Amino acid sequence: MKKPHLILVHSFPTNSILLHGLEEFLADFFTVHFIDLPGFNKNVPSFQGSITLRKFSHYLENKIAELNVPEYIVGGVSFGFLVANNAKLDKKCRAILAMEPFLNTDCLNIPYWRQKGYFLMATMLRAVTFLGIEQFIWRSQWFSNYLQRVADYPEERIAIIIKTIDPRTFFTLAATLLTYNKKPKFHSLPYFLVGNFADQTINFEKAVEIFMRYISELHIASEPIDHYPKNLTKKYFKSRISKEHIQRILACMESQQF
Repeated sequence: MKKPHLILVHSFPTNSILLHGLEEFLADFFTVHFIDLPGFNKNVPSFQGSITLRKFSHYLENKIAELNVPEYIVGGVSFGFLVANNAKLDKKCRAILAMEPFLNTDCLNIPYWRQKGYFLMATMLRAVTFLGIEQFIWRSQWFSNYLQRVADYPEERIAIIIKTIDPRTFFTLAATLLTYNKKPKFHSLPYFLVGNFADQTINFEKAVEIFMRYISELHIASEPIDHYPKNLTKKYFKSRISKEHIQRILACMESQQF
């Protein structure tokens, strides 16, 4: 059977290099087209001028048009879902895959008082780009140490982030996401929602409630995925994402003559 086309957008702050294991896992079931957004891979230059979520979604729209596949599923991981969901999708799109989706700050699994502190943090991040000191901070050893301490990532992953992601894009988008509180707008398409009710970052239960309120055809798969997993290998994703759930997506697509 011919594999359906899956157009996939990465999370923040990752790219196709860091999420190669996820791409390898999904490639067993789909023809995967991994889209690196501008500024997240040194091979895809950052935007000139302002950096906005709308620009990211517009970039995805153009990449989908360039691929020119007959039919496809579009998917996004966390922030990548926000980009995909806000994009203008043509009639060739048959479904949307939402993996640990970021909808807005209301769906973050953090206390109210901490969310208020994010506004101050966002202001500081914007000041970094306004003063033009992002390169200096980005290349400093103390910033690498800070990222490693806060994210608890392996040292080699921090090195890849520093090497491949544009600092202006990183700081600008971080500030945007920390204060993003717009209500989501959904497409009239089937949605496949994959997440973890024990996620420490996304309040998946609240996300499910929102999806159920607006989506007429919603398929939910609860998987023990870490939002920021230390292990990004194909083996990790294979052990955490049920093959049966993937097959359910494929069966749904077949029933719709995908």
